[in-house]
Amino acid sequence: MSIYIVFALLFAAAAANPLLQSENDGEEFLSAEIKQENWQLIPDNNGNMRLVDINDEINMEAEPSFNAPTDVRFNLFTRQNPTVPQLIQLRNNAQLAASNFVAGRQTRFHAHGWGAASHNAGSQIRNAWLQAMDCNVLIVDWSAGSDTANYILARNRVNEVGAAVADYIDWLVSQGSSYNNVVVTGHSLGAHVAGAAGKRTNQPIQAVVGLCPAGPLFSVDDPANRIHHTDAQYVEQITTNAGQLGHDQPFGVANFFANWGVTQPGCGTEVGCSHGRVLDLYASSIINTFPATRCASLQNIRDNNCPPAGQAGRMGGEPINNSGAMPAGTVFFFATTATFPFV
Repeated sequence: MSIYIVFALLFAAAAANPLLQSENDGEEFLSAEIKQENWQLIPDNNGNMRLVDINDEINMEAEPSFNAPTDVRFNLFTRQNPTVPQLIQLRNNAQLAASNFVAGRQTRFHAHGWGAASHNAGSQIRNAWLQAMDCNVLIVDWSAGSDTANYILARNRVNEVGAAVADYIDWLVSQGSSYNNVVVTGHSLGAHVAGAAGKRTNQPIQAVVGLCPAGPLFSVDDPANRIHHTDAQYVEQITTNAGQLGHDQPFGVANFFANWGVTQPGCGTEVGCSHGRVLDLYASSIINTFPATRCASLQNIRDNNCPPAGQAGRMGGEPINNSGAMPAGTVFFFATTATFPFV
């Protein structure tokens, strides 16, 4: 597979892949998927940009084997161990009993995107959760499957990883937890992992939050294999790099577009910066309030013009669903600054 680390092409990629306009596909505010080109700039989990031929064949012989139920690592953080994780593998009752996990608490999961990762993935979100509430935080480390130069292979492992997360949630519920206390978040490819997990639990979990869901190789017409508004009791999507590295479609019930959703203040033409900014925005929202204007349609976002069209919303936050009842595909705009806390 032909892959290059490229930085000189960032501006060209940003200019060449604008948000496109098309007809509604049947879900409110949704329009048809942007046409995928053979070559796409895609960030790994460290923000490094790679030029990937998304139509190239997968060479499985060159890749180590991956078995999600045994290879995905679940790292627990609580207020009792806020920086040093406790490893609790699927159905390991001894590890669970010896840990700081408390079944009656709120439980939050976070899944990273493509590339190398560790238990520190999403650390800003983990820290914000633990600051805001006495909860269980489980970081889903699937780097054994995502740490590959082959984006297609990592993408094709999303459902397998999501199924492992769903099994883990079902196991925790069998040990006294509640589906109503579980929220799964994920960034980029991890957003689709979160959706895949929500699809597969025995009962709907409280919420799935997609943080700038990856665009390449995820189709509007294939909701079974991407994040979707039915994946949990409530599904929220937050978009910071629409139509470039993130998908440009509103797949959640509530869909928040930061600064019109394409580029973020202070990032300039660095699409990886805009794509990754969503992690910091969501982390800040757990501590701070980000009010959002409800738009009449996705076209308002594309036109950079969103007259208020109903009850205002709040991006992210805890508890997660702060915006009231609404139809799937509802779109919100919110503005941020360039530096933390971004409000």
